[in-house]
Amino acid sequence: PYQITRYFDRVVALASAKVGTDFSWLKHQVYFENNELLSEEAESKYKWAKMTIEYTVEEWGDELQTLEHCEDINVCFGDAAHIIAEVHQRGPKKLEEMALKAVLLLEISSDFHPLDLLPKKIQTKAANGMYSVASDAPDNISDEGKEIFERMRKVFSNTS
Repeated sequence: PYQITRYFDRVVALASAKVGTDFSWLKHQVYFENNELLSEEAESKYKWAKMTIEYTVEEWGDELQTLEHCEDINVCFGDAAHIIAEVHQRGPKKLEEMALKAVLLLEISSDFHPLDLLPKKIQTKAANGMYSVASDAPDNISDEGKEIFERMRKVFSNTS
C-alpha cells in the first residue's frame, strides 16, 4: 500500500517499462522503499472494515478508543464522513458535491484555476471536504450509514 499511495507514478512506470534482454533481471529484482507505519495507515484508509472496526462493533471500544483509532490512521471527521457516504450510498450525490469534484479535477489537470473564482464557502468545502461535525447525515445514504455517521459525529463532537 505504501508504494502505490506514495509513488504511484514510479510503480506504474516500472510495471509498464519494456526491459531488454540485457536487463531482464530487473523484472525480478526491483526494490521498493518500505514504511510499515505509513503502509498500515494507507491500508486502513482503503479497507473499510479495517478502518471502521472500532466504531461498527460497539462492544469493542468506547468513544475515546474510536477517536484514538482514527487519529492513529490520520483520519479526521471529514475523511470518515466521505468514506461513510461512499460505502453506504443509496442514491445520487448532491449536485454541489458532483460539481465541486468536477472543478477539482479540472484544477488538477490544467493550468486554469477555477477554484479561485468560487465563493469562499465552496473553497472551504474543497479544502476541508463536504462534511463537518455540524453537518447532518447525507440524505442519499442507507439507514446503517446514517447511524454510523451520527456515531462518528458524536465521537468527534466530544473532542472539538
